[in-house]
Amino acid sequence: MAKSRYPGLALCAFTAVVLLGCNDSTNPEQSSPPEPVVSKKPDAASDEHTIVSVTPKAAATIGQLISDQPTAGKVYLRVRVVPGGCQGFMHKLDLDPEVSAEDQVYETAGVWVVIFKRQADMLRGTQIDFGEENGKQGFKVENPNFKGDSAKRWLAILEKEKEIK
Repeated sequence: MAKSRYPGLALCAFTAVVLLGCNDSTNPEQSSPPEPVVSKKPDAASDEHTIVSVTPKAAATIGQLISDQPTAGKVYLRVRVVPGGCQGFMHKLDLDPEVSAEDQVYETAGVWVVIFKRQADMLRGTQIDFGEENGKQGFKVENPNFKGDSAKRWLAILEKEKEIK
């Protein structure tokens, strides 16, 4: 079984909270990742390129985690939805030094965010915050697309995602 490019993340105690993991599969001999697709910082959260927004508190924490990484070059916050968990889905956050043609990349709150283009509608309107609840710290992911009956729309699509590597 091949090693996944995106390592799994630990879930915290409160709903939709994840801790960042780091993709440590980089090879220093590989060429540097391609430049981001979107090179300008969006002016407002309603900008068409901003699908996932990051609060200032989360941005500060992500920035610190990125600066602690041993990789040279740009590191991106990869946000994605994967099948699993007690509700049929989980939000995953990874630090990733690579982007591909299948990705959409933009900057928000000083953080370079990368998402799969095929998940853009699934993630549109998502906000990532950092906080503490019940004595545990973590990232809280609020996605309006996975509340109530609207979550059912995406579950069948996520089942197909299992087959995509």
